[in-house]
Amino acid sequence: MPFKTFNNWLFDCNIKSEFPNPEVLLKYNSPITHTYVLSLFVLNAKLNHFLNEYFNNVGVRYLDKEEFFRFIKKCVIDFKVQRKSIPYVQSYNRMTNLFNKLEKKVPLLKKYDIALLCDIIDKDPEKELIYSSLGLDNTIKPKNKKEVKPKNKKVEDLLAHFSIVRITPK
Repeated sequence: MPFKTFNNWLFDCNIKSEFPNPEVLLKYNSPITHTYVLSLFVLNAKLNHFLNEYFNNVGVRYLDKEEFFRFIKKCVIDFKVQRKSIPYVQSYNRMTNLFNKLEKKVPLLKKYDIALLCDIIDKDPEKELIYSSLGLDNTIKPKNKKEVKPKNKKVEDLLAHFSIVRITPK
């Protein structure tokens, strides 16, 4: 519920609106962190570039939370960011081969970043090329070899198929 409250406040286009539920959103262990707020604007290139240029993701943590949130709200208004332009990170099925392969290939990414990347790859028109570059295409299925169990035969029956030649030493 704090995410919905925060997003409603962030996109109401009123710079003077009161901060909603400050005792929950401004706590030190609130789920809405500086990193979460910055990840909202990954797909908005202009705002993302502006934030990277001036904060570089480290200077943001020196700001007070409320001050930072108000600054971000001002940026949303100035850059005309709409609610529909922020990425919706779906709870991606983490048991897929793509998720597991990307998790091993890029261990620096967090789980929700990998889920967002998986979603982008799945929507890409050239996803077969990406899957094959990661070694995930299973166009050739391994054949199951059936083991032939030998029937209980006697040695005499097996020797009947061979011709026995005796060699005498000279």
